[in-house]
Amino acid sequence: MRIDIVTIFPELFPPYFNESLLKRAQAAKLLEFAVHNLRDYSEDRHQKVDDRPYGGGPGMILRADVIIKCLNAIKHNPNLQMHPNATNKKRKINLKTRVIILDPAGKQLTQATAKRLAQYDKLVLLCGRYEGFDERIYKFVDEKISIGPYVLAGGELPALVVIDTVSRMIPGVVGDPESIVDETHSAEGYVEYPQYTRPEVLEVKSLKSKVNSLTVPSVLLSGNHKKIGEWRKKHSRTVKK
Repeated sequence: MRIDIVTIFPELFPPYFNESLLKRAQAAKLLEFAVHNLRDYSEDRHQKVDDRPYGGGPGMILRADVIIKCLNAIKHNPNLQMHPNATNKKRKINLKTRVIILDPAGKQLTQATAKRLAQYDKLVLLCGRYEGFDERIYKFVDEKISIGPYVLAGGELPALVVIDTVSRMIPGVVGDPESIVDETHSAEGYVEYPQYTRPEVLEVKSLKSKVNSLTVPSVLLSGNHKKIGEWRKKHSRTVKK
């Protein structure tokens, strides 16, 4: 399996990958990791990847256009499409890929999730920071995963948890296969309203969406804070257990 990680802190990952089971799995060509610095895909001279939320509010939002550019590079770069076990370096194969956002509002990670994800050839993990992602990026991912009903500073630790859990489900990564057989947010359950930031109109030319232009809800551009508050209340929800 190949795992691509998108983050603004790429230096956090190599120390973990170069130890224990993951180190041995890479040496055995069972796992391959690639860490992508999201700032490398910013067109801003200061490599900014975030901006203020439309409609006001605290914090900054990760820009969808920068993330989409990165996902396109991962998807279309032929050097990133090699199966880690391929013997003929000129032979490309169609990888079974799953694009995942690490998100506290996502479905909580379980052992069953790990077993399912281990069936893929390739995982792409998006690590959030700040106040989260521009809502439009969710059109280009396959699922959202959380590691629990709490909020962390970023998605790097959850990504490592997913990697660790999924890797152990890959045959050969754990030395003794029998050892994995019997293994056993403000208000609670609140899911925040969608967030948007620049650009106001996002032109899409690839990936999964068939939409040519993705726009920000007009109420968030109105400057009417009462209506913005009503819209946010309407689009937030509480998950019942």
